[in-house]
Amino acid sequence: MRLKNAFLSLLLLICPCALCYGQVSFSSVHGERGYSALRGSFALDLDNGWVLTPLVGYYRPSDSEQDEKGSTSRYGLRTRYEVTDTVQLLGDFIWHPKAIGYQAVLYHAGVRWEPFYYWRGIKAPFLRGSVGQSRYRSSVNDKGESLSRTFREVETNVQLETGAERKNWHLKAQWNKVLKYSEPLAQDMSFSWADFPYLSAVVQGFVKEAAALQTSYTTDLLAPYAGLVRYRYAQKEQDAFAIMAGLRFKLWGASFLGGIEVFEPRREENRKTFFSLSVEAEL
Repeated sequence: MRLKNAFLSLLLLICPCALCYGQVSFSSVHGERGYSALRGSFALDLDNGWVLTPLVGYYRPSDSEQDEKGSTSRYGLRTRYEVTDTVQLLGDFIWHPKAIGYQAVLYHAGVRWEPFYYWRGIKAPFLRGSVGQSRYRSSVNDKGESLSRTFREVETNVQLETGAERKNWHLKAQWNKVLKYSEPLAQDMSFSWADFPYLSAVVQGFVKEAAALQTSYTTDLLAPYAGLVRYRYAQKEQDAFAIMAGLRFKLWGASFLGGIEVFEPRREENRKTFFSLSVEAEL
């Protein structure tokens, strides 16, 4: 039902602007025990410097009777305003309604700088920086058991990203870091939705730091890609790693991407392999 609601919400956001310029994106990851993560967005260019991007997401950690934890959805809006040809102001707001014992609100503000379009073989370099907060509420622990009182956490974080192109090669890197937690995190505390840079996957837990690198080689029809993410859960000392690899191809005016993502779905589990599919289309 939540998956159906997520798709209906995306359609309602898209339909009033169907005659405007925009880009529809859909991505998904699927794996063992019914794991499923789905994301949808519609980037609407208002042609006055503003680009508005409604977001929807759905996540189900498992459909196994022995590990049934339900599913959750979230909704958001990403904004971008072009101040000049080289500077853009950015803003994100995401609402995570209460489901399976968790709820949250996330917001970020930042700036993106593109100093030039082409210079000595380097094309479209950029630098993006943003700061924000995530406000969590948990009424259950990581085993789904009810807490005696609601656990509240405010996370202050920063994100930095850079990238550029040279000939057919595209390279980008991102670093996410939690600067401060308002409350100490007990070992049995978790959250149902955490993101990795450049992955469609969703994991469970509090991710304190993540650094990612992705590269691709683009031709007129095909673009193989690969990437690596080093990350750390807040309640664990050692680093963990996620990898991605796949192929993007263009067909009928749209871009299709299929690949694999290898990561830990939960902080106490070993890495597993999941299959991803993404579609992007211009309107």
